[in-house]
Amino acid sequence: MAKKVDLPEPIIPNASWKIVELGKYVKILNGYPFDSGRFTKSSEKTFPLIRIRDVVRGYTETFTDEDCPAEYKIKKGEILIGMDGDFNISRWKSDFGLLNQRVCKIESDSKDLDEKFLYYYLPIPLKQINAATPSVTVKHLSSNSLQQLHFPLPPLAEQQRIVNRIETMFAKLDQAQEKTQAVLDSFETRKAAILHKAFTGELTANWRKENGGQKNTELESIYNFVQSLTKKDISNIEDFQSLASDYILSDGTLWKKCCIGAIGIVTNGSTPSRTKPTFWDGDIPWVSSGEVSNNIIETTNECITEEGFNNSSVKKLPIGTVLIAMIGEGKTRGQTSVLNIEATTNQNIAAIIINHGRVEPKFLWYWLQKEYKNNRTAGNGSGPQALNCQRVRELPFILPTLSEQQEIVRILDTVLEKEYRAKEVVQTVLGQIALLKKTILARAFRGEL
Repeated sequence: MAKKVDLPEPIIPNASWKIVELGKYVKILNGYPFDSGRFTKSSEKTFPLIRIRDVVRGYTETFTDEDCPAEYKIKKGEILIGMDGDFNISRWKSDFGLLNQRVCKIESDSKDLDEKFLYYYLPIPLKQINAATPSVTVKHLSSNSLQQLHFPLPPLAEQQRIVNRIETMFAKLDQAQEKTQAVLDSFETRKAAILHKAFTGELTANWRKENGGQKNTELESIYNFVQSLTKKDISNIEDFQSLASDYILSDGTLWKKCCIGAIGIVTNGSTPSRTKPTFWDGDIPWVSSGEVSNNIIETTNECITEEGFNNSSVKKLPIGTVLIAMIGEGKTRGQTSVLNIEATTNQNIAAIIINHGRVEPKFLWYWLQKEYKNNRTAGNGSGPQALNCQRVRELPFILPTLSEQQEIVRILDTVLEKEYRAKEVVQTVLGQIALLKKTILARAFRGEL
């Protein structure tokens, strides 16, 4: 059970406001204990189920065929709070959903409390509770803690004036945020278009003309390299011959097709025991799957000791190793990194070691980014789809000459660096908008609006 935490007393601006106990003015409904064995991804003849992960995003990908009492059937616009983790609050954005346990609905139960005023104020104490709640794993919030909150309550007319002022200011910020977010969202579209041009030969078409097309000796070396591989080298791939076929560009230039297992050693790591303090806080970089995010890794969040290294199955990976996250919620699975340091990894990352000099590591890294959506669907499993080392070996790959790979990398580095800089500016603007909203709310409940 979550323990009650002590919070600072709300400050009221004048005598017309009063401090009340929230539970006397609201009604809180805790979620229904649905049977997780009946959860499904299928929406056919089932009901959408609201879980903690769905509170902020406002939609669900989980369904159940289990019905429940009417009060647990949530309508669009009702206020929900996640009772675990970050204690997020949001209005439900979809038309309908069933309220699962560890999510609660809160609503005004008094003519003296405007529900919009309640909604705009609650993030302040929820953030305070989250910051003050100790937890080794996941933090928990109880409905009793919410009911016992001390809540600043101005007269109803003042509540409505404050709400109108907040919404007027938020409307302008929302317009700016929508336009800024559209610019940010277009980054991925532009990046995908650039990568498509890179791997269909368009970016280097002029380079090939200026360099006399593919050099026959280099192409022959690539061809022999791929053909010399045996089935044993890329274990359990059935149709090896198809992996060494040709990839012909629009100008007739020939690249070679193969697979990841044909150009590198694919392995994974492990996690040294967390119960052994002497295994951690050492000098050997250790990468978790959450750190793999289409980035170049030069530092890690954690390091292990020589003792941790010697007493686990982690492997030291050389600079230039390409990493791909094999599992993970959200966008993590399928994202990639390239090591710019020697490092070890956990078991949820496939490491592709290239030690033969025929493939530029960043070329592979960019290729995997281009293939991100396809790679995510290459996983298997009854839960969130996961990749494994064998499936990573089977992922397709293309091989231009090494010199053209290097030219493609040079162009992508230059073009995408400009895109990344623009993206950082846009992200900064979005952060400033979010900060402005917090500032507006803080001023509102100090009576400064």
